Amino acid sequence: MKKYFQMRKETADQGLDFLFKTPETEKDLLIYKGMADEEGYRSWKPVEMTVSPQMREVEDEFSLHLHQSIIAYFSSYWFADLDGFFKDYYIALQPVLPNAEVNSFRELLKGYKKAHGDSLENIPIGIEGNGLLVVVDNSTGKIRLEDYEWGTFEDLAESLEDVIENMRLKR
Repeated sequence: MKKYFQMRKETADQGLDFLFKTPETEKDLLIYKGMADEEGYRSWKPVEMTVSPQMREVEDEFSLHLHQSIIAYFSSYWFADLDGFFKDYYIALQPVLPNAEVNSFRELLKGYKKAHGDSLENIPIGIEGNGLLVVVDNSTGKIRLEDYEWGTFEDLAESLEDVIENMRLKR
């Protein structure tokens, strides 16, 4: 993830500072820098975690063991945006915000489980530009695109790490 955020910073430094702006959701979030602008957007920076979120609570609540890549994703950095192009797809992964990451993920899992007949074989981690879900196969760690309406899956990458390392900010 460090490599991804470095690429994002280099691109932002070339005049695309919006890459590090997000709507302000709380006043004192650890990742925020400066004040919100007139449109309510505030600069942010990724912050390496020193305390891991309570993913064990989520595993206990849903009676499952999350794939290690999911735990690593939610336990490495706090950030507002992690998005870009991977292969021919625009991918936006879940933000990991201080004081919100576990609760937000928990709610996402509840909705996904309910919509999938109480199954969590796949774990939602983001969305693709055309509305397909980006999911992690919880047993293999493979990244897949899910078309919920058609009930189909397309393999996208071998791992979440592969997606993040090879994401581009420009087509």
